[in-house]
Amino acid sequence: MTDGEEHPDLEPAAPADAQATVVDADGLPVAAAEPGMAGQVADLLDGPPPDAADLPPREVRSAVEALLFVSTKPVSTARLAGCLPGCSERYLEGLLAGLADRYDHEGRGWELRRIANGWQLLTRRDLHPWVRQLDRKELPTALTRSALETLAVVAYRQPVTRGVIEDIRGVQCGPVLRQLMDLRLVQVVGRDEQALGRPLLYGTTEQFLQRFGLGSLDDLPKRHEFGA
Repeated sequence: MTDGEEHPDLEPAAPADAQATVVDADGLPVAAAEPGMAGQVADLLDGPPPDAADLPPREVRSAVEALLFVSTKPVSTARLAGCLPGCSERYLEGLLAGLADRYDHEGRGWELRRIANGWQLLTRRDLHPWVRQLDRKELPTALTRSALETLAVVAYRQPVTRGVIEDIRGVQCGPVLRQLMDLRLVQVVGRDEQALGRPLLYGTTEQFLQRFGLGSLDDLPKRHEFGA
């Protein structure tokens, strides 16, 4: 090849100031960036989270909302604090309470509620008639009247034996108890050491609190709320 002759199979070199393309693990482009940005992005994704103490309150709020949005179960303030280094649990508790009030005041389609010792974003309860129009498979399994009655006895009398449950309801409840355990609403919490045969004791689970939107067992409806 003589001087000045171009080789047909060679592409011209990119200029020094050309932007590099960042790709993910599958080789797909993520974003156009300056040279060296790929390493910075990799460090950000693989390294520890940035210190949230230096973020303005608005960005901390956005980060908290993002964490709540992607979580499928209640998130404790301790867990949030672990995801947001530099933010104390006390600060986050106040932030979450403020967000809950703000969503209520603005009448959003969702609400932030304290459930099972954590916080969770949920669709607003008065919008249930519209939400239920979704595919039924996406909604929780409906409980039969028998299952609800058994679950109520366990919730209010726990820890409670199967014999006490059956005495209160007046019917056998073995299959119903097994169904509630399969649904992770009831669990074995020990044995009654004072009773003959040391029968199993049953109690509710955190899944029960989540299912019924309760912060703790103290939030169960009181007797006077039933009109009794």
